Amino acid sequence: MPRRKSPPRIVPRLDRDGVKRLVIRDGSVYKRTGCLVGETDVAAEKLAEYIGQKKQKPVVVERGPDHIACAAALDYYVTAKLSRDEDTGPLEGRVAFLTIFWGDKPLSAIDGETCREYAESRIHQAAARRELEDLRAAVYMFCKEKRLNFRPYFDLPDKPVARERWLTRKEAAELLRGALRLRRARPKTYECLPRFILIGLYTGTRHAAILDLNWNRGPAGGWPDLDAGVLYRKGERVRETTKRRPPMRLPRRLIAHLKRWRAKDHGKGPVIHAKGGEPIGLMRKSFDAARVEAKLGEEVTPHIMRHTRATWLMQRRVPIWDAAGSLGMTVKQMESTYGHHHPDFQQAAADAY
Repeated sequence: MPRRKSPPRIVPRLDRDGVKRLVIRDGSVYKRTGCLVGETDVAAEKLAEYIGQKKQKPVVVERGPDHIACAAALDYYVTAKLSRDEDTGPLEGRVAFLTIFWGDKPLSAIDGETCREYAESRIHQAAARRELEDLRAAVYMFCKEKRLNFRPYFDLPDKPVARERWLTRKEAAELLRGALRLRRARPKTYECLPRFILIGLYTGTRHAAILDLNWNRGPAGGWPDLDAGVLYRKGERVRETTKRRPPMRLPRRLIAHLKRWRAKDHGKGPVIHAKGGEPIGLMRKSFDAARVEAKLGEEVTPHIMRHTRATWLMQRRVPIWDAAGSLGMTVKQMESTYGHHHPDFQQAAADAY
């Protein structure tokens, strides 16, 4: 006989920030409650509300976009992502902002004017654009799968200007020295900050991918194969996305650091971890502290290490195919964004006359 499905229930689950929180488990779907372990009364209310919503009748598509709230499309979109075991943490944060403005509005209210009103209500236009892209994807998916002949117009803010800031070798050294000073002053808080900066500068790996690294091969996060000298940036069961995470050859200097760190961690757990070996959700506050210690500007964020690596590769005359493959970029993207840093950039054209 087939196994009977368990009803929705409250279970503890470890978040990416290393804190255990209570979530609603319904089969393979996990829904956040925002409650810490011990806040069982509030979590129970969330569970009752969730069960009540499940018992409601499904959306009647024939009612049309005038009677279907944007919140229904957003919830449908997040649930679809969860059913595919995708990480919806950042998405749920953006959906929270969207729901405040769009939640009670019908789908028919979406037009250029309301999109511009939403953008004006947000401080950062880049964030507004990303959130409206999520709303557009949610509405289009909902209308397609529910067979609604409705496709509203979205007026998105302009794309932000591409950042060209990168670190000189002197600035990178100051950033690393600042991280080391912080680690000596408060080792429990900043223990892995120098690791994070060194991996970022030597590999150009994105913020989230660095934090997902483990010492051993696994289904979720990547791992460094120090015998082969290769860094695998994603787990065995992680699907490839537009934010590509291809394997890369590890620099010799970084391999020496990784071997020392692995021996210190006894070869277990995440590469970047908090006290007790627990994973870290984000390194933005710690990185910002190192930036301030190094007296660098606010434009220096963790992502600047990726720009810095790409710029340094071009300055060292690394073949563009190797540089693009190492960073997980296309050759076209590498050439258009960083090609002008190459010492021989347009040199033949400049010397033609």
